[in-house]
Amino acid sequence: AQATKPNILVMYIDDVSPRELGFYNAPSWVGGDNLESTNENLRAKTPMLDMFARDGAYFTKAWAAPVCSPSRAMLLTGRFASLTKWWYNRDYGTFTNAQGETEEYVPLYLTSPILVGHLAQKAGYKTMWAGKPGMKTADLREFGFDEGVFLPNAAFKPASPYSPEFRIRRVTRNGEQVRINMDTGKRAFTGLQRSFFWKPHMDLMNFPGTTEDFTYWPHTDELRAEYGLSTYGPDVESESIIDFMTRSNDEEKPFFIFHNSKLGHKAFNFIQPEKGNDYPPTPKLTWNEATSSYTRSEVTITGSAGVYETEGINDGGLHRHIEYVDYMLWQYVEHLKALGIMDNTIIIFASDNGTTEWGKESSERQKGPHVPFVVYAPGMELTKQGRQEELVHVVDLLPTLADIMGAEDVIEEPVKYKRHGLNLWPYLTTSKPRHRIMVYSYIRDIQMIRGRVVMRDGNGNWWRVDEEVEDYDSYPPITNWSALPVKFRNERNNLIRIMNKYDVYHTQHDYI
Repeated sequence: AQATKPNILVMYIDDVSPRELGFYNAPSWVGGDNLESTNENLRAKTPMLDMFARDGAYFTKAWAAPVCSPSRAMLLTGRFASLTKWWYNRDYGTFTNAQGETEEYVPLYLTSPILVGHLAQKAGYKTMWAGKPGMKTADLREFGFDEGVFLPNAAFKPASPYSPEFRIRRVTRNGEQVRINMDTGKRAFTGLQRSFFWKPHMDLMNFPGTTEDFTYWPHTDELRAEYGLSTYGPDVESESIIDFMTRSNDEEKPFFIFHNSKLGHKAFNFIQPEKGNDYPPTPKLTWNEATSSYTRSEVTITGSAGVYETEGINDGGLHRHIEYVDYMLWQYVEHLKALGIMDNTIIIFASDNGTTEWGKESSERQKGPHVPFVVYAPGMELTKQGRQEELVHVVDLLPTLADIMGAEDVIEEPVKYKRHGLNLWPYLTTSKPRHRIMVYSYIRDIQMIRGRVVMRDGNGNWWRVDEEVEDYDSYPPITNWSALPVKFRNERNNLIRIMNKYDVYHTQHDYI
């Protein structure tokens, strides 16, 4: 059975700049410790994403935020921090709760009561959230998602009882607070964390077969018997998503899936602890060009206390994480084809911010907020195909999804829901030639903005961007405005006016 409304999958990966993906054709990428590698063996091979970009549309001028928290807030709300109050990682607006107490993290559903999940539910969609929620102390049941497969929220839930050793904890030794790898008992010079790759900590929300709102995975005797060192977290997410697709189709309901993957994010390497924080290995993959199909190796990991023997895994690295994302997308597409609903499904792929150490947290030019953005919709008759030079922003997702889902009334009536995003769907499906006049981002009170011909970065420097550069970074600096045509100065003045409008960090930082 096929639902009339299109199914939608948003795949939002972690810490990946466009330059890491081959179809963006950048001259260098992150390879091992080299941030400017030209070694093709260290660049991700992504046949599925290449096909999405070729047959769908990909954008060279897409922005989010330079770090994950405000970026996720932008996507979920369609708003910037002047409204969401999510300014930066570790910098959120406070609010006063029902007891009159001040709380440290204002939930997005308080500042922004119509989130993408709510929109989908009101449009009749079955909704699922998978991966990394990163919503601080917020109640994940309030975001408009029927089901979830998450990392357990450390603000509420203890570590998974099924993986007590694969975590970094703070303990007191000799009167000093230190971080310890609980698997080896040795100090770990990294942040507090729980494994989300090998032997992962996983939490289910409102999952079929469970009786509680939140339940640790594995949640059945059969799954617990299979769980162990060789269990890979992204596989748990993809298997749950594929099952959700099937159930939605059986119920003849369209689905909306937000897959906020941790792939691309550095993490402590519990199976090779001597490497510390890196891009841990993934299962080995093989792509068969003749059949356009992936094969995943069987994985066997044995050992204990930081000493492990492994079979079927690769050497790790950012490129391996991106390749595993490509494999997951292949799995989704194959399943959608098997269900007969690929032509009624839209896949949107993006990242939350720039690559770790190269772009993440950077205020230099557009390294921080510049992200990949791809739309693949084989049955939707897009009027744009391949490389698109238009400006686009992750805040555009909410109004775009409202249009696709037939839920525009939700954000227009009884009063217009204030948002900063613009509907991208008319650009993609009609003869509309342009989309946005600017993209905007921030690190706390540090603002950055890009128009069609000039860009101001977070360091206050201005750059010419009327012609795209091969590496999406080495733009000519503007030192003499009077030597430029008047349109450059006019756009600069307009961008300054826009920044002034959003410049409320010091005056409207908190919610209440």
